[in-house]
Amino acid sequence: MSQDPSHDRNPFEVLGLQATEDLAAIRKAFLRIAAQSHPDRLRMKSPEEKAQALELFLGAKKAFEVLSQPDKRREWSERMARTRPRTPSTPLAPPPEAPSAPAPLRPAFTPAHGVPVAPRPAFTPAHGVPVAPAAPGAPTGPRPSSGVQPAAVALQLYKLGMLALEGFDHAKALDLFSKAARLSPTPRNQAMELVCRGHQYLSTRFFDRARESFERALQLLPECREARVGLELLDKQSGRYLKGR
Repeated sequence: MSQDPSHDRNPFEVLGLQATEDLAAIRKAFLRIAAQSHPDRLRMKSPEEKAQALELFLGAKKAFEVLSQPDKRREWSERMARTRPRTPSTPLAPPPEAPSAPAPLRPAFTPAHGVPVAPRPAFTPAHGVPVAPAAPGAPTGPRPSSGVQPAAVALQLYKLGMLALEGFDHAKALDLFSKAARLSPTPRNQAMELVCRGHQYLSTRFFDRARESFERALQLLPECREARVGLELLDKQSGRYLKGR
């Protein structure tokens, strides 16, 4: 059975539930999470705590929308039943290994008179591994790490974030841009993180917070086209919402 593309995570796990067909229990779990993580209830918290609470609230909201559909609820219940680990049987003991024959001893070597003999490598008592002596003048400090630079990793995350943003997957794009901004806190990475956060606020009709995020992105990066597009979309949606009311 193919995975539901509209929800990558298991919605039962997001709501802290086992597989169940009881819609009332699913709604109760969602309301419990919403009461703890809705941004309007966290006005005295820091921006980081508000952002984490918003992500938790949006994930629970998306999980509830998925499980509100009977066919999706049945599909996830069947999938969890198939992936439930079975009780492992008693493993068979491996057959005893035959003792290996000891290696033959090499005869002692006696150098001829006048033949230079290379110094024997020193032995490390802890491991018994021979270590060749260092050459004169060679550095004795630790070697430099050959790992990938954080800026290169941040660039790859930025490119993946742009692809997710073009696909209107704002939650995934926000996660990628947030990681890129932590690795390389450049104005471009920070501005794109704010743009995605503004779209998250816009999807839940927090118009004031969405405008604040888009405007902060333009302050960091005045040429940010995505922030300007977000402000135009905000004006359209807020205008339609006010007319509807």
